[in-house]
Amino acid sequence: MVRTNKTKAKLLNGEIAIGAALNFYAPILAELYGVMGFDWVWIDCEHGSSNDSETENMVRAAELYDLTPIVRVPNAEPSTLLRFLDRGAQGLIVPHISTRQEAEAVAKASHYYPMGDRSSATGGRTNLLGSGLPPAEYYEAANRETLIITMIETPEAVENAQEIASVPGIDAILVGSSDLTQAMGMPAMAEVEAAIDKVIAGAKAAGKVVGVAGAGMTVNNIGRFQQFAGRGVQLLSAGAQDFIRQSGGDFLRALR
Repeated sequence: MVRTNKTKAKLLNGEIAIGAALNFYAPILAELYGVMGFDWVWIDCEHGSSNDSETENMVRAAELYDLTPIVRVPNAEPSTLLRFLDRGAQGLIVPHISTRQEAEAVAKASHYYPMGDRSSATGGRTNLLGSGLPPAEYYEAANRETLIITMIETPEAVENAQEIASVPGIDAILVGSSDLTQAMGMPAMAEVEAAIDKVIAGAKAAGKVVGVAGAGMTVNNIGRFQQFAGRGVQLLSAGAQDFIRQSGGDFLRALR
């Protein structure tokens, strides 16, 4: 069997999916996120320290509570996408995708025939170590349940957002506002906001999901999350350090 991707189902149903990030090796925190009721865990292997084997253990922890494990991969190389998918990631966040052609390559590498050319893993952990579905059924189910998200992090990507989102096999686009701000030359926030608005409009025009990360979205600024949710942003998340900093800071201030 192939696990149902509950986060993808929520997104396709027009709902918001709330995630919590991990940029270090901590299976117990992935498990805790599941206990708490988050929809998905963002396992960061671009800026984070975990490798694919450590990620596999965090995926296992997420599976205990049907928390959707989504990995931000370090690059868009097909071999990289394959390794994380084979380890059980139900979704990928692929950074620095700026053109339709780059998005098409990601979609092709992350799906089996007839959607793509992902190398076969019918005996892997995503198919009960070979005890699950027959190959043809497994390929169809894996294609259906895999969630592929590409990041918008350059002015070129902003201009191409609708084309990127429209690629079959790309389920969502996600604004990486920190990298985007740098790539834009550190302009006034109003210019960054305008770029984010353009990406949101592009995703909607293509009929795809959109997410926003960064842009002042911290746990002590819930209004910012609510603002984006009101603009149709469905993928929302915050990081482990942010949760610890906020709750730890509140604790220290109360006792000192």
